[in-house]
Amino acid sequence: MNMNGSTSAMDIIVLLALAFAIVLTIAWSVSPNLRAWIERPKYRFQKNLRSYDETVQMAFEGRNRPK
Repeated sequence: MNMNGSTSAMDIIVLLALAFAIVLTIAWSVSPNLRAWIERPKYRFQKNLRSYDETVQMAFEGRNRPK
């Protein structure tokens, strides 16, 4: 709200964003399926990173073997 008591477009946008964040947080906290869906990319990334690290480690060990 501005000084004359009217609501601006900026106020509406901020309030809608806040309401959306609150609804999403509540839904995330009560729904295990939603939580799993939201966090799936994180676990996929961690799996890919582990695979990459293992590949690099194996390649490094292969280059450093005595002949």
